[in-house]
Parts: sequence; structure tokens; C-alpha cells
Amino acid sequence: MSSAVRTRSPISRLLAAAAVVAALGVTAPTAVAAPTASTPASASTPVPSCPAPDARPTVVFLDADTGVDNAALASGCTLNDVIDDERSWRHHGLFVAHVVRVGYGLVADGELSRRDARALVVAAARSDVGKVPGYTSLFDGSAESFADWAYAGDGGFDLVDDGTIRSRVGADGGFGTLWYPDEQFTDFSLRLQFRDDAPGDQRGNSGVQVRFPALWGPVEGCPTTFNGSETGNLSWIAVNCGHEIQVNDSPETGGNDPRKTGSIYGFADLNLAQAMPTPKGTWNDLEIRVVGQHYTVIRNGVVINEFENVPGLPFPGRPNDPDSSSRGLVGYVGLQAHGSPQDVVSYRNVRVRPLS
Repeated sequence: MSSAVRTRSPISRLLAAAAVVAALGVTAPTAVAAPTASTPASASTPVPSCPAPDARPTVVFLDADTGVDNAALASGCTLNDVIDDERSWRHHGLFVAHVVRVGYGLVADGELSRRDARALVVAAARSDVGKVPGYTSLFDGSAESFADWAYAGDGGFDLVDDGTIRSRVGADGGFGTLWYPDEQFTDFSLRLQFRDDAPGDQRGNSGVQVRFPALWGPVEGCPTTFNGSETGNLSWIAVNCGHEIQVNDSPETGGNDPRKTGSIYGFADLNLAQAMPTPKGTWNDLEIRVVGQHYTVIRNGVVINEFENVPGLPFPGRPNDPDSSSRGLVGYVGLQAHGSPQDVVSYRNVRVRPLS
């Protein structure tokens, strides 16, 4: 008889542990309100609502698509909302145990099949969650986090009672930038949710601005101009020496801006069909990934745009403003308040994680 000991793979051991958890009838933790919660809620705590349920079609663990449907739960949340893959877990095993507890708890509640629970555990074991840094919140809905931001230009943003921030136009029009001055970012993933709250049957225009210089005052080489004409508005620095990822689901009619949501404004523009628009009043998940000079825009879990910022590309229609060479490898991030009365767009749950 051989004396060799038969060993089991780590995934087999995890699945066996999951079966034990399920057999013991451990219930799932209730939904967390945001991915940045410090700990998963326990079954004994009240179930919070998810004001903006994660809209991605499948469950995603950081960059890994599990292939499991992002099912809606009785709480009003989705699987992506109740599995916290964005936290900086102390080690990988804690995240896997979290997925076991949530998944098999939902099985016990009749909200998830054993097959999908098993698939989630296997995907968790293979993921990088707990091995790489997670997301850091830049705006979590609180007045304290809103106070960490600064504003340049016309118009502004208001903090709303529901924990969102909403853009507003200035008295004389014009646009401005709400920006996060505490840190510059090199390679990163920026995630947030946005909602078009334009009045009546109109649609709002806004944008997410990335990798621009500080907006405290003039910056050499970054003019505050529109096609060479001075504006006197510091937020033009973010336009001329950074990239704007457009937020705009307006119809392709009349005088509406033809550059739609997900456009790398002026350099890699999308039409309305490519933007995959949603009805007004719908929360959308938006992720902007920047690595080197490669930009990727992901809306509700689907890649809608990619762009390589090679030097020397002129801005179409604005030959007197800086070309693509003015966009560097590090900078700040911000949100744009556009310049027309209908340009009312709300944001929530803004967070970032390093990719290098």
C-alpha cells in the first residue's frame, strides 16, 4: 500500500468549507450601502436599501468577470452590491470567506442557486481581491467628504440630502470643475455612479475630468482659452491639459453636443448608439481606467470606448488650443458642471484605486 498522502487543491478545500458553512445554515450578511463599507453587515442588522443598485450584468471581482448573473435580490440590491470586492482586505482568504458566507447564505434564503454560489467561490479563490489594493473613497455622500473637494470656474455642485452631489449652472452660464486636490493619480481605475436629472424632457451635459494640473491658479503651458480666445476661467486648464470623459445622452438632434457619454472629448468621440444610453433618471455605473496613455471607458459593465493618447493629435475644430501632447501621465480628477440650465447631473459613490 502506498504511503503517499493525497492532497486537495486550495479551491477544493474552499468548496468543502463552503459546503460546511451551508450545512450549518449560516445566513448571509445583509446588503451594504456602498462598496467602501468597513465591514459586511450582519444578519442581525437592519437591511439598508440600495439607492443605486449596481447595474452591471454579471458579478465582477475587481477586474475578473465571474460570469454569474448579477441577480436582483429581495433587498433591492444586487449581488455586486452585497459582495464587497472593492475593500482593501487584509488578505485574500478573508475575501474568499466573505464570498462563501454571502453566497451560501443567499442559497439558504432561496435567492441564489448552489451552482452559482459554487461558481462565485471558485472565482473568488482565483481573483486578485485581497492581493492588490482596493478602492479608496473620494466622495461617500457625507458632508465631510464633500468638503475635501475644491471648485474652479462658474456654476457649482450642491450636496443633496440623499448623499449625492448635483451640478448647477452659474448665473451667467459658463462651466466649472469640482476637483479632488488631495492627491494626483498616475495609473488608476476611477469608479462612480451618475444620473441625468435635467428638468422636463431635456437631457443634461456633464463630464468626468482626469489627469489635469491643479486649478488653484494659472499653469504655464495650460491656457484658459477656447480655441485661443481667453476665457478667464481656470476650469479650462482641466480641458486643455487633461481629458474629459463626456456624460451626455442627449438626442442627436438640433444643437445638442454630438459627443455622447463615454467620449474622450474631442479625441475619441462616440455617437448615441455607441454610448449605450439609459432613460433619464437612471443611475449608471461608470469606470474610467487609465494606464500609461491608454484610456478605457466602461459603462454598466460594458467597454464602450478605448483611446491611446499618442502625442501630436490636434483637437478637432480648435487648432489654437493645446494638442494631445499636453496630456501627461499624472494629474487630478474632477467632475464638470456644464453651462446651460438643463445641465443637471448627479453623482455618487466616487472612488479610485491604483493600477500600478
